[in-house]
Amino acid sequence: MKTICSDTGISGLHAQDLPEPVAGAGRVVVRMRASAVSPADEKVLSGSLVGSILHGKQSPVVVGYDVAGTVESVGAGVTELSVGDEVFGHLPYGRGTLRGTYAERVEVAACDLARSPAKLTPSTAAAIGTAGMTALQAMRDTGGLKAGQRVLIIGASGGVGSLAVGIAVRLGAEVTAVCSASAMDFVRALGATHVRDRASALGGDTRFHVVFDAASAHSWFSTRHLLEPGGTYVATLPGAAAMAGIAVAPLFGQRARFFTLAARRSDLDLLASWALDGMAVPIDSTFPVRDLAAALARMGRGGMKGRVVIEVDGGF
Repeated sequence: MKTICSDTGISGLHAQDLPEPVAGAGRVVVRMRASAVSPADEKVLSGSLVGSILHGKQSPVVVGYDVAGTVESVGAGVTELSVGDEVFGHLPYGRGTLRGTYAERVEVAACDLARSPAKLTPSTAAAIGTAGMTALQAMRDTGGLKAGQRVLIIGASGGVGSLAVGIAVRLGAEVTAVCSASAMDFVRALGATHVRDRASALGGDTRFHVVFDAASAHSWFSTRHLLEPGGTYVATLPGAAAMAGIAVAPLFGQRARFFTLAARRSDLDLLASWALDGMAVPIDSTFPVRDLAAALARMGRGGMKGRVVIEVDGGF
């Protein structure tokens, strides 16, 4: 089985033959059709502390977390999925070795996948899984966002943020989005009621029930003046400022949280239904899997409008 891996960071990415995965109990093997890059890929490949927390140690390093493909085999006890099912979902961080979705096949827990509707293309399915669940769970579950409340989404044109805008709208929130000046029309078209450029991100008199920092560009300390009493700041990545905010925010009647993703079939089903009902799933660009380094470079340059999708099937 071919996969993209590296022992020397992004510059060392290459195709390599690894043993074929075998479906264990409660798990399935998926023939991959598409995936999508994420900041986790860069952090794992660079050997950063956050990367080691996300993925653990393995050699060679095999990354990729978004799943979109076809079930090829099922393990003992799997009744909800069958061979031939089109599925999408998330390969959890930090479990096992020599597994990642930039590969011809990957073994995944059946509970981390959902059936992909026929009208959802593999590229769209790959783009929505990890990023969509991140946005949904960060705002709804960690942030407690409810219908009628106000949310500020920072990094609203990126892979997670662009989905967060449409998700927040469907949760019934009033959305104020922050992005680059060049992306303001794009973000407004996603459904944001108000759009700010980065220069004015932390200004104004409006107070928000939730600040979702999809780009982890700020901290609770720099955004607390934007929060309503009892409001919540949610970041996507851990860090010293995030940990300090968690400790200090309650003293000011607020909350600060960093988000941990939990793969849930019910959330995948909900996201798919919204996508079929017209919620935009923006795709910035598409690369064959053999050009993964170029795809990661595209993400690293910033200015994305949606996700960077990887075509795995036939892309080696």
